[in-house]
Amino acid sequence: EQRLGISLVQYHFLNTLLDMPACSPMLLAKAVGMHPSTLTQSLKRLQKKGFIFVSDAPKDSRKKILSLTRPGNSALVSFESQIDSVLKDEKRYRQLLPRLAHLDFASEEQNKP
Repeated sequence: EQRLGISLVQYHFLNTLLDMPACSPMLLAKAVGMHPSTLTQSLKRLQKKGFIFVSDAPKDSRKKILSLTRPGNSALVSFESQIDSVLKDEKRYRQLLPRLAHLDFASEEQNKP
């Protein structure tokens, strides 16, 4: 979370809010398969970071509506970009690994007495 700005779980919440704008916490909990009480702490952290906006429902102020903010959308884009970069690096590493192993073997062969 420190390196990427958000955790994988928070990413899942934000990404779901992107697909379901202005939804209730209960609806979000159902969408992500989590109990609403478990979701509450994560939503508070996302709200504190400014990634979501929590407002009262127009017809019932006891109910809440969740909305993704611009910083929340930016966090999604940044997270996806960093993950793409890591995956590309992993792919490059996997491509280079056989070559590195071959070089290491060749080096050992040269150093034999």
